[in-house]
Amino acid sequence: MKLYYLGPKGTFSYLAATQYKSESEIEFVPKSNLYEVVASVSEDSQSIAVVPIENSIEGTINIVADALTQQNIYAQSELHLDIQFALYGSENATVNDISTVYSIGPAISQTSQYIQAHGFDIAYVDSTIKSLDKISQNVGAIAPLGSGEAYGYTSIAQNIEDYPHNVTRFLVVSNQPKHIEQATDTMLLITPKFDKPGLLASILNTFVLFNINLSWIESRPLKTQLGMYHFFVQADTPISEDLSKVIKILNTLDFQVTIIGTFNKLN
Repeated sequence: MKLYYLGPKGTFSYLAATQYKSESEIEFVPKSNLYEVVASVSEDSQSIAVVPIENSIEGTINIVADALTQQNIYAQSELHLDIQFALYGSENATVNDISTVYSIGPAISQTSQYIQAHGFDIAYVDSTIKSLDKISQNVGAIAPLGSGEAYGYTSIAQNIEDYPHNVTRFLVVSNQPKHIEQATDTMLLITPKFDKPGLLASILNTFVLFNINLSWIESRPLKTQLGMYHFFVQADTPISEDLSKVIKILNTLDFQVTIIGTFNKLN
């Protein structure tokens, strides 16, 4: 069985994947971008993938959210990973030697205060680990804390993230639905059949009616016309009698409801 993740080894996706399975239990297969991760798992019934869905600073990872609506992939578990960054440079380099830093967009954004304080120029690569390849006398890399050492680099500065409680939520996904009876969470995709006033309010009020808490609400364009959206909701409940009633009511109110997955959070 394979586990696809956004590689190479040492990325936050890799670190999250190791929380779920060890490399002795399953074959880790790195991919160069999230599109490839999603495409690979959607076409391989003997595989899973670990993908980021939400960061506490940056919000929803739209590539993955859209994949949940467009591809045949389903959530089967949830992982949380503390996000800690370090600045890596060439041997004996100091912060004062660095003029330019490389990393991915979210990493640059989540260390922006440190970057601005030191007046670094910024440049982008496809993964945090690829930024290590750019290291030279005056060029540094912003990568996950602890990852650079595996490639022979020493951190110049540690814990350079803007917020100390930065967390990314990952989903374990496969192309087969897997429902857990005693799950902590159920993720639903709610799609209106047509536009009308109070769409979101009618969805939320239905969950309130049965006292079901929602830990995540996200809208994404329906991609059929401007102003039309569907909604992700994550309910703190398994598929219970009350949740089944919510789904029936939403169907009556002209919403299509798809169960993305029922699963447990593995913090």
